Amino acid sequence: MSHQNAFAVGGWSTGPSSRSLYLRGVLFALLISIAGGFLRVDANPQAQNSPAPPQGASRTTPKKRHKLRITKGEIIGISLKAEKAKMSEIAADLSKRLGTKVILGSNMAKETLTVEFYDLPLEAALRLLVHRVYIDYEIKGNAQPVMLGIFLLAREDPDPAANAVVQGSSQAMMIEGNTEDTEDTAEKEEEADNGPLQVELEDNQLTIKSKKQPLIAVVLTIAELLGVPAEIKYESIEMVDTEIKDIPFEDAITRLSPNIRLYVRADLTSSKRTPLRLALVPPVAKVSEPVASQ
Repeated sequence: MSHQNAFAVGGWSTGPSSRSLYLRGVLFALLISIAGGFLRVDANPQAQNSPAPPQGASRTTPKKRHKLRITKGEIIGISLKAEKAKMSEIAADLSKRLGTKVILGSNMAKETLTVEFYDLPLEAALRLLVHRVYIDYEIKGNAQPVMLGIFLLAREDPDPAANAVVQGSSQAMMIEGNTEDTEDTAEKEEEADNGPLQVELEDNQLTIKSKKQPLIAVVLTIAELLGVPAEIKYESIEMVDTEIKDIPFEDAITRLSPNIRLYVRADLTSSKRTPLRLALVPPVAKVSEPVASQ
């Protein structure tokens, strides 16, 4: 049997024109099949070898919109460059680098900031960030004030509560004398003026005259005059024999004993300082030096 008969059996014409068309069709079909196979080889490995990002994760790391530098020392210096940076991110960075609480007002949390300054003192730098700034400090004798919290507020934000940062475990109060008007009020006032403990406050200037009076009594009397809570954390036997006249209350109080802690709030907008709490704490235990071996 010849090749021409074989084609005839298959129902195809054995003419040269039909055979050429058939071969071209087969070749065209093979090319399409091969091309499709190449397309699949090129596409599939990319889909399989590239892991999908975790659900909810951003495909690109957001660019940080602020640069903050802090230099620490007796005076804290702040440098900040921000371009439409979120106040919440700046506040978090400040808190981390300063090692203190930074609290944003509800109206500032979603605000953005564009600013640039270098090597400004802390309080001056903070005033460039928001309209109102408060700082809570712990003050003791012969030491730099310790920042406990910073409040960054908008104009419409409410004032922070007195105990928002400074809180105590207990509170001691002392009320002496009769608050009712009596005929001998003037006589009692005269006796108080000549008594062993006299404390006066005028325009944030404190006058203290104490003749061998217990430190606890002096602390409680000052706290009552300032209108702040007093916290007595140990039973001190210290006696106060001193006379201080017209001294800013922060300096006057810390002169009495190294065991007194005064907590104040500085309002940087109005340059006003307000007492928050007064505490008497146990003395710091002294670490004895090891005896050198002979």
